[in-house]
Amino acid sequence: MKIPNKKYNIKTAVKNNFYMLKLAMELCPGRVLCSGLVCLSGYFSWLFFSGFFLKKLVSMLEENRSYPEILGFLAGTIGLFFFLSLFENWYEERLKPLADVDVYQGLYRRLYEKVCNMELACFEDSEFYNRYLLAMEDTDKRLLQMVDNIWQIVFGTAAVAVSWVMLFSLDKWAILFVLGPVIGNFVFAAALNRISYRMYEESAIFKRIADYVNRVVHLSDYAKEIRLTGIFHVMQKKHRESVEGMTKVIDKYALRSILNGWGYLYFTFTIMFEGVIFYGAYRTMVAGTMKLSEYSVLSSLMVAVSWILIGYSNSLTDSFKQGMYIANLRAFMEYEPGMPEDSDGVPAPERVERIEFQNVSFSYRTGGPVLKRVSFTIQAGVTCAIAGYNGAGKTTLIKLLLRLYDPTEGRILVNGRDIREYNLRSYRRLFAIAFQDGKILARSVRDNVSMGEKISEERIWQALKLAGTDKTIEALTCGLDTVLTKEFTEDGAVLSGGQAQKIIAARAFVQDSPVMVFDEPSSALDPIAEYELFQSISRAKQDKLLVFISHRLSSVQNADQILLLGGGHLMEEGSHLELMRRNGEYAALYRMQARNYQAVWEEEDWAGGSIFTEHLSGGKEAAEGGR
Repeated sequence: MKIPNKKYNIKTAVKNNFYMLKLAMELCPGRVLCSGLVCLSGYFSWLFFSGFFLKKLVSMLEENRSYPEILGFLAGTIGLFFFLSLFENWYEERLKPLADVDVYQGLYRRLYEKVCNMELACFEDSEFYNRYLLAMEDTDKRLLQMVDNIWQIVFGTAAVAVSWVMLFSLDKWAILFVLGPVIGNFVFAAALNRISYRMYEESAIFKRIADYVNRVVHLSDYAKEIRLTGIFHVMQKKHRESVEGMTKVIDKYALRSILNGWGYLYFTFTIMFEGVIFYGAYRTMVAGTMKLSEYSVLSSLMVAVSWILIGYSNSLTDSFKQGMYIANLRAFMEYEPGMPEDSDGVPAPERVERIEFQNVSFSYRTGGPVLKRVSFTIQAGVTCAIAGYNGAGKTTLIKLLLRLYDPTEGRILVNGRDIREYNLRSYRRLFAIAFQDGKILARSVRDNVSMGEKISEERIWQALKLAGTDKTIEALTCGLDTVLTKEFTEDGAVLSGGQAQKIIAARAFVQDSPVMVFDEPSSALDPIAEYELFQSISRAKQDKLLVFISHRLSSVQNADQILLLGGGHLMEEGSHLELMRRNGEYAALYRMQARNYQAVWEEEDWAGGSIFTEHLSGGKEAAEGGR
C-alpha cells in the first residue's frame, strides 16, 4: 500500500477533508445536512445574543420603551430559540445517534469488503499491516468529526466576518485583541496537532504489540499455555517493552508539547480575556470615552467573537489534524489490489479437465524461493496426494492453485487457460477447501459448515456425517444452531481439536465444487478417525478431482498420483507402487515412517521391486485398505 506523503500540506488536507465529506454524503446525507443546520443555529445564537439582542435590549431600556414592547421582544426571542433548541435536541438525541450507527456500519462494511479483496501477501507485510490498523482505528469518529469541522469552517467564516463588522462598529481597536486566539490556534495548536500525529504514528507498533499481548492473556485459545508454561513472563516482558516504547515516544515530544501547549493557552485565552477587561475598564473609568452600557455590549460581543474565533480556528487546525489521520484511510481505500475478486475475466469452467503447473517458482516477500520450477499435470477424476517434509512447499503449492498468490515465475493452467485470465471469484468457486489451520468461528454449527452459502439442512447433516461428527452435533443442546465457543454465550460448545478439524472437513464436503482440496485433513485425528475420514473423502469424491496434502504416507497409498516435494523441487511423481519400485526418496521416507509406527514389515520380491505387508495391532484392516 502506498505510504501517505510525509510532506503534508494544506492542499492535501483540503483534498482529504472533501474526500471524507463525499464519503459521508454517500453513507448518510441526512446526518451531514442536519449537522450543517445545527452549526448554523449555533453561530446565529452566539451573534444574536451577544451582539443584536443585548444591544437592542439596552437601547430599549435607555429609550424608556414601554413594558409590553420590551416583553414582546423578549417573548419573540424566547419563541425563536425554543424552536431552535427543540431542533438541536432532536438532532443530538435522536437523529445523530441513529445516523452515526448507520455511518459506522456503512463505513466498516466498505473497509471489510476492501480487506477481503486484498491479496494475502498484504497481511504478511508488517508495514502494510501497521497502515491497515491506522486506517481502521476510530475511522467512523474521525469521519463524523471532519463533517462537523467542515460546517464549522463554512459557517464560521461567515460568522467571523459578521462579528468583526459588529465589533468594528463599536470599537475598531478592540479587534486587535482578537488576534490572540488566531495566533494561539494557527501557530501553537497547529504545532500541537503535528506533534500529536507523529506520536500517534510512532506509537502504533508498540500499541499493536501491547494489544497482541492483551489478546494472548485473556483469550481462551492460549489459556493452557499461559498456565502451564513460563510464556506468561515472556509476554509480560514484551508488554513492558511496548509500554516503555510508548513512554519513550512521549518523552521525545514532551518539551515541544509543553511549550506549544503553554503558547496556545496564553495567546488564546489570557491575552484576549484579560486584555478586553483592562481595555474596557480604561476607556470607561479612566478615559471616559465609553458608556457602561457600551462596555457591557462590547465585553459580551468580544467574548462571543473570541469563542467564535476559537471554535473556528480549532476546526481549521483539527481538520488539518484529522486530514493527516485520514491520509491512511484514503491510501487504504484507494489501494488497487493485485488480484481483485471482481475484476473482468473469463468465467471459470463448470468442470475441471486438468490442472497444469508449468515451471512454477515462488518466493514470499521475505525469504528465499519456496518452490523452484515445479511442473506437473493432474487430470480430471484423479486423486492427487502431495507429500513431503515440513517446509517443502506443500501448502504454498495449494495457495498458488487457489490463487491466493501468483507465481513468481511460470504459470498455472486450468483446462489449458492461465488461471490469471479467469474471473477470480468464479475461479475460486471451483474449489471446495479444508485447510489444516482453518478457524472455528464464534457462530453456529450451521454457519461454520455453510460459511455463508445457502445450503439446505439436509446437505449440512450429510457433510457432518461424512466428516464423522454428526453424532457429536446431534448431542448438542441446540444441534446445528449451537454456537461454537463460549465467547458470547454460556450455551456455546467448545469442541476438541479433532472435532473442530472434522467441522472444517465438513466445509469441503458440503460444497458442490468440481475440485476438492484437503490440506492435512487428519493432523488432529487418531488413526481410526483418520482412516474413516479418508474413506469418506473417497466416497464424496465421485468424479471430482481430489487434491490433498498429508505428511503421513500411509494416507496417500491409494492416491492415483503422488507428488513428493523437497527443498522446493518436485522430487518424485507417480503412484505408490511406482514410487516404491523406484526405491528412491519416497520409498525411504515411507520405510522410515513405518519404523516410527513400530510396524513389522515383511519384504517379498515383487516384479523387480518390493512389496510391504503391514501388521499393526488393531489396525490391520486399515493398513490393508490403505495399500
